[in-house]
Amino acid sequence: MRYGPSENLFRLARLLAGTRTGLTLDEMAGQLGVGRRTAERMRDTLLAMFPELDSWDDEARVRRWRLPGTALAGVVAPRAESVAAIETAARECEGRGETERAALLREAATTLRAMMRPDALRRAEPDIAALMEAEGIAMRPGPRPVLADGVLSVLRRAILGMQLVAVRYANPGAAEPATRLLCPYGLLYGGRGWLVAHVDGLPELRLWRLDRIVSADLLDRGFARREDFSLSAYAAQSFGVFQEEPLDVVLRFTPAAAAEAARWQFHPSQDAMHEADGTLIVQFRAGGVQELCWHLLTWGTAVTIEAPDALRGTIAEMASELARHHTSLKAPNQRDRSSDSGAAAH
Repeated sequence: MRYGPSENLFRLARLLAGTRTGLTLDEMAGQLGVGRRTAERMRDTLLAMFPELDSWDDEARVRRWRLPGTALAGVVAPRAESVAAIETAARECEGRGETERAALLREAATTLRAMMRPDALRRAEPDIAALMEAEGIAMRPGPRPVLADGVLSVLRRAILGMQLVAVRYANPGAAEPATRLLCPYGLLYGGRGWLVAHVDGLPELRLWRLDRIVSADLLDRGFARREDFSLSAYAAQSFGVFQEEPLDVVLRFTPAAAAEAARWQFHPSQDAMHEADGTLIVQFRAGGVQELCWHLLTWGTAVTIEAPDALRGTIAEMASELARHHTSLKAPNQRDRSSDSGAAAH
């Protein structure tokens, strides 16, 4: 979406009022998609409009700017599109079985409604309803995890407070859930939800399925969080969520599929390059071989695994196993005809 000068100025005011740590000039420029000089001029304009625009130097001696939220009181009001987007996201979460996240999103939507003036809310209500009706959710196959009540809220408090949490975890095949003392670092969503944590006293981070956590109790005991841990970096090590030794993956997409593949993000580290013959080369480094193969099977013959050989061998074996499974089965009508002819012969 392209914005005019006045809209960009208004966006900058909202951004500066919506940050706790303030923004540098470079961050303002990046958020608005403008040059640094333009960001400077916009900052100066806002300074003339809002004398309360505050500035200070951070630890790196870089100047940061912030606008108190009260400066926009009566000027900024939630939009119908914002409320509808949050409520649509809540419906998506609920459809995936993430009821606690859905409840938090609906709480945010309700808060936005409460911030609107009665006359503005009255005018916006029909628009919100129309947008909710117009923006459906495409049904996708996938797991629909059922989470135990209260688990997510306890885990969030434990993550924020760097506190140990005692969880009862139902391992597959076990007669009873096992109790584990975990040091939680973050939550990953996608398909099933996962807790990133390590057992107290053991350094290795593991993934724990949220739908297998029967209960979670916050303990009055903290832990020393690893300072070098980054949830985004941890998640980027793999294709999907499973953590494995990363591989250097090279994929070649046919000319017919190149345009579509160019619009995909297969991995945050990917590098894509169009070849003279119209094919597209996509390279990235990640683990999670099985999940990657499952995804690449959906592309059929439109993609070729150039490297590594091990990945190509894995997907070939998966495809062969599927072919053996389905060709070994007779269709129901064939089985019926066979039994009928056998009965007649006897």
